[in-house]
Amino acid sequence: MPVLECPPEFKHEPNALWQMRLIGPQMSADEGYRLIANCYDEDFAAGNYDAPRLVCEAVNRMYPKDGSVPRDELKVMDIAAGTGLVGQQLYDEGVRHLDAIDPSQEMMGVAMKRGIYGKYIEDTIGEHETQVKADTYDAVVVAGGFVQGHLPPEALDEMIRICKPGGYIINSMRFEYLVTVPEYHRLERHMDDLEEAGKWRRVDRRVTDRYFFDTKQGITYIYQKL
Repeated sequence: MPVLECPPEFKHEPNALWQMRLIGPQMSADEGYRLIANCYDEDFAAGNYDAPRLVCEAVNRMYPKDGSVPRDELKVMDIAAGTGLVGQQLYDEGVRHLDAIDPSQEMMGVAMKRGIYGKYIEDTIGEHETQVKADTYDAVVVAGGFVQGHLPPEALDEMIRICKPGGYIINSMRFEYLVTVPEYHRLERHMDDLEEAGKWRRVDRRVTDRYFFDTKQGITYIYQKL
């Protein structure tokens, strides 16, 4: 694949960030992550990108240490897991049964070096039923997966399917994408439709500042499967 030239207007941005902007308009997600896998962790470190922390905090709130399910017995699926930034934070908080789904072989290669995942499934989610059995996980989490050219709103249906009844689906994303990404104009409507259909119930919808490179807002959703 040819080396890309950084557009002048993005010269101030880390490599992984400006290259991610080209996913969708100029390249597929698979091509994009092939480029950025080895610099992703550095460019999206804590302080630059708050989604992993927010997802981990949400899991901790739903499953406190003194709760009915011990932290080390939780089964968690990390959707669009990438290099494992979310999984690492969950592991550091005591979660020991972690699986992951992501379509990028290059990102998976970085993640598997962490030694925290039981299974890492190389697949997309949202356009077909995955190999994962229904009602498997106590929590299904996604951080930054709802980005242009990535997860469709229908990915939520598959997340619900693989989550245990009573378990939680947690999604943290850039707040502005609800407006700036045309496909996500219907994302919250789809969430509401799923709630009206009795698939899940909203537990929390929280907007936070300094979510991304100290400037962008984020939004984190928590839903419980019914």
